Amino acid sequence: MSSPRGRKAGLAILAATCALGAGSGALAGVSPAATGEPGSGSGASCPATTAPDAITLVAGTPQTATLNSAYATGLQVALVNSDGCAVTSGAAGAAVTFTAPSSGASGVFSASATNTVTVGAASSGAVMAPTFTANAIAGSYTITASSQFGTVTFALTNTAAGTPGRLAALSPLKQTATVGSGYRRALAVQVLDGNGNPVAGVSVTFTLSASTSPSACGTSSGSSGAGSGADASFPGGASEASATSNAAGVATSPALSANAEAGTFAASAAIGSSSSGEPHDGAPAGGLAPAVFTLTNLAGAPAKLAPGVGATQSTRVGARFPVSLAVTVTDAQGNRVADAPVSFAAPGVGPSGRFTVRLGSRGRRRTRQRSVARVRTNACGIAVAPALSADAEPGGYVVKASAGHARAAAFALVNEAR
Repeated sequence: MSSPRGRKAGLAILAATCALGAGSGALAGVSPAATGEPGSGSGASCPATTAPDAITLVAGTPQTATLNSAYATGLQVALVNSDGCAVTSGAAGAAVTFTAPSSGASGVFSASATNTVTVGAASSGAVMAPTFTANAIAGSYTITASSQFGTVTFALTNTAAGTPGRLAALSPLKQTATVGSGYRRALAVQVLDGNGNPVAGVSVTFTLSASTSPSACGTSSGSSGAGSGADASFPGGASEASATSNAAGVATSPALSANAEAGTFAASAAIGSSSSGEPHDGAPAGGLAPAVFTLTNLAGAPAKLAPGVGATQSTRVGARFPVSLAVTVTDAQGNRVADAPVSFAAPGVGPSGRFTVRLGSRGRRRTRQRSVARVRTNACGIAVAPALSADAEPGGYVVKASAGHARAAAFALVNEAR
């Protein structure tokens, strides 16, 4: 059985609650049972005027909100009289200051846009703080409500659940495709919250960025040196596309196709979408780092062989030609083709020459004189034949360099008599 003093305190809280609810509806849903006593809080034993001498919690603790979102229940207190009588004087305008932590997990009040706000009490003693919104830091903390009649605290928790906290790449971080063809896999990421749970309904923007770096081969960013650089596009030629994460938190871009230039470039996935159709710059949204992919457009099949400076030269019979035979191999779009097999073939009879071909393993190498030499192009699409020596028969002849179905390149050579 409760004491008379406990019943009086409960009646005072109820009186303040009812007064706040009658004035603004802010405490709708708070039942008299929550105060511990039914009734109005007025009684024959209470004086005609009763001033507050204490502060008590009414609603808003404990509770949780996701990062950067408003708390669902307002922070509410009441100025009461410890004798349990309803407050009838001395409460109107009494200052109550709500203070949240100034750093770490915390938030801001809507009225002040800071971590603290002062509110005047109603004549009944009821006080409600403005809307409080969690900041971007997860954690638990307390908010104090201070007045001349004492201090009470609210227990709040900012949680990362349901708030994007990380983008995890699902498609390979590195992919290749032949120029002019589609990449085998679309770009895909998973949106996760701070606890590693998938987050659905999040807009993700995928951005393709053309290469602008100089080529190591002395051309522009594209191997051919003719275009604006290696790049790809989404359907319709777009360099940007948006997708919304599904129930598993997965957002997938449309299919993407390589342009006509070989080379390496970047793609990114970032939270949010661009406005007014402007390209997304890939900058982190709300501090969330984008997922970055590396894409490489590979040159197509050899289509052309261009002979080097040694295309026409001569030497005495039995001597080496001064300039090595070399070709540059490009595809149909003019991109240099790396690692392409090239055959250099001298005539088998008559005036000709022989390549000095190395055979065997690194530790037991030996050389042989052959009329055919096979090499591969380097990263810049250049194939250099082994040293070529004229045979003993003077006269002119042609050495051919071939690669795949491309038209062969010809070298016009002369063996000079001694």
